[in-house]
Amino acid sequence: MEPKDIVVFLENAEGSDARLNYAAALAKRWQAHLIATYVINPLHLDRHAGFAIGAGLTEMLNQHRARTQDAMQESRARFEMLCINRSFTAEWRVAEDETIEGLMLHARHAGLAIVGPPLKPDIANPGLLGLANDIIFASGRPTLCLPANWSAARIGGPVVVGWNASREATRAITAAMPFLIAAEEVHVVVAPDARLRRLYGQEPGADITAHLARYGVRAVLDQRPGDDAGAILLERCRELHADMLVMGAVGRSRISEFVFGGATRKLLDRAELPLLLSQ
Repeated sequence: MEPKDIVVFLENAEGSDARLNYAAALAKRWQAHLIATYVINPLHLDRHAGFAIGAGLTEMLNQHRARTQDAMQESRARFEMLCINRSFTAEWRVAEDETIEGLMLHARHAGLAIVGPPLKPDIANPGLLGLANDIIFASGRPTLCLPANWSAARIGGPVVVGWNASREATRAITAAMPFLIAAEEVHVVVAPDARLRRLYGQEPGADITAHLARYGVRAVLDQRPGDDAGAILLERCRELHADMLVMGAVGRSRISEFVFGGATRKLLDRAELPLLLSQ
């Protein structure tokens, strides 16, 4: 079932405009309610804030507020222009002084959450949204992670599905069904290890491919040898010029210290296309 509400998280960073355009394109396609949530970074995340004292701190705070308001108003103006004469409904939210877990609640009250790329470990000034991305992935809602400046025109092209017969992969496929049905082609990519062959015979992935076909998905089973499933998936995405990779996200669900499993984190760091993840 197509999501009837989409929340897109925005910030004063590269890629936010493209993220908003992509979310608006989906809202128009699905006639979904679009929720744009602009995340304001607190001053303490600025690495220079700790050096300011007295009048210097007051001046820094005033400058921070002015820059924040200017960036937020520019983003809201673009949002309102996108929503003029559109067939979908929309609302604007500002997330200020919210905890990371608080941001997750915006995702829990929507059918799909759209965020930016994962935070790189060498980023000197991380934003609140970058720090919250992993938590949003743990919200229980499907999350679409978009690379910076990904075009809204790239919807409906080839989609790669990573399948290992896990609960997470099953949930990801269910969440991705609107994308899969609309895609020009879907490749179910399996790296059949010994466990999969023991449980599912010589054709791991055949049953889920048949299941998708019954829903009208143009699905092709694509078994690939190798031990690094993440590398196999990304290579197939490059070969097909895929518009999306669908996969289950494996990690610990404890909210205060949510960390992806090593394979998922590596793939997130290396991916150059949208990732639809579900836990």
